[in-house]
Amino acid sequence: MSYQALARKYRPQSFSDVIGQETVVRTLQNAIEGQRIHHAYLFAGVRGVGKTTAARILAKALNCVKGPTAEPCNECTICREITEGIDMDVREIDAATYTGVDNIRELRDITQFQPARDRNRIFIIDEAHMLSTGAWNALLKILEEPPPHVIFMFATTEINKVPQTIISRVQKELLRKITLDDLIARVRKIVDAEGIEADDRAIEIIARRGEGSVRDSLSLLDQVIAFGGRSISAADVATVLGLSDTTFFARIATLIAEGDHGGILEALDEASETGRDFKMLYRDLLSFMRNLLLVAGRANESMLAVAPEDLPAIRTAAEKFSYSELLRIANLLLRDDETVNRAEHQRLAVEIALLKAATFPRLRAVEQELAGGAAIPQVAAPRPRAAAEPKAAPARREADQAASANATIESFIERVQKARPLIGGYLGAAKSRKRDGNKLLLTFADSFTADQVSNARAALEQIAAEVFGEPMVIEVKTDSPAAGVPAAKSSSPLRDDPVVQAFQKHLGADIVESRKR
Repeated sequence: MSYQALARKYRPQSFSDVIGQETVVRTLQNAIEGQRIHHAYLFAGVRGVGKTTAARILAKALNCVKGPTAEPCNECTICREITEGIDMDVREIDAATYTGVDNIRELRDITQFQPARDRNRIFIIDEAHMLSTGAWNALLKILEEPPPHVIFMFATTEINKVPQTIISRVQKELLRKITLDDLIARVRKIVDAEGIEADDRAIEIIARRGEGSVRDSLSLLDQVIAFGGRSISAADVATVLGLSDTTFFARIATLIAEGDHGGILEALDEASETGRDFKMLYRDLLSFMRNLLLVAGRANESMLAVAPEDLPAIRTAAEKFSYSELLRIANLLLRDDETVNRAEHQRLAVEIALLKAATFPRLRAVEQELAGGAAIPQVAAPRPRAAAEPKAAPARREADQAASANATIESFIERVQKARPLIGGYLGAAKSRKRDGNKLLLTFADSFTADQVSNARAALEQIAAEVFGEPMVIEVKTDSPAAGVPAAKSSSPLRDDPVVQAFQKHLGADIVESRKR
């Protein structure tokens, strides 16, 4: 007998064997028991979560000789033929090839005939979003007034492409991604049934890479078993799937923080020499950036999708950025995800994405410059007072005091970014920060950011009191241009600088004032 892929061999044949879709299963079983069978169903969800499987099981439950029943017997001729795909009254149609109006008209003509043997004539239309507009229109009338013996079941990964006129005529069943725990349990069950020895770490990696899809996970398991034989380890999985480890991504993050373009290109060249898939590498990088955000945001570490031994490297990498910087970099990388996926030259697309991210150290310097240079430690050491310059001393003292005040404000913002990362990110976007006695004046370019900071005023004033050593009052205001009046933008070397332009594009910032230092 020829080999059968694991995804086909262990495909659920009854509702009780379906994992992760309790809501959909309960809805369908209750409908059967209550004799409230709809004439058309739409199963929607990402790939490999059980859309077509649920449709097949529902077809068996409705046509089973013991039914309609909440669970098909899988023993009668009808159940077996539906499982094998040879039942004359249950037709599976691939909409990717059966997409024209003439095809649908032919199907519509068939619906007028009574079933040859079964209780219902059922049409399962897979990849339904591939049907043409004309084909959908041809289906409208029969979906609105179908013969009593006909049931349509549509399956799609892109429900947004299904016309609303169709959605309003069907019962939607939304299937969600399978949780990691459910995937691990299913992979472990199948591994044990196949007599394969596999360590827990190997199974966890396979389940994670499946990204909520049972079929993807089992396809990867097939691939790993073909390589490792009857015993597979985490090393085997890493070799077969070309996994990029945490150490590699921590190195990439460090290079981004340092703005080391050459180092990034060298690291990616090493990845290429080891045969890594750049599309998967980039996807793993996004997962790593999410972990950095969780660590920087002080989330529960159980939310991190990593092994315990990888946590120190992640914590160290997260410390190289402020929370707002991580948000910006993660957002920038996420924007390029689709470009990487579709690019013919994926390595080049990944290189460009990471090199753009590595411009943030320069952007950080520009941001500090625009904020008055408070975070740039350029205050010179005190000089002995010269007798010949008594009038210059007060000016220097005022400059030193201003620098000290600005430094304290930066300390305050850093403290907020650690205690309240989200609010700290808003503070970092302030157009101006100024201390006036026991008042801290914060000005923002938009009312939304100002409102968010105002809502956290009590907590911020408490932190400010600790930093400044006295009770502080925080005043927040918005400094946006009048409605309909565009702000003047004169040309200047700073405004024309490509780094500043990139800063404005990605962060929505504008130049308030330029200074020479």
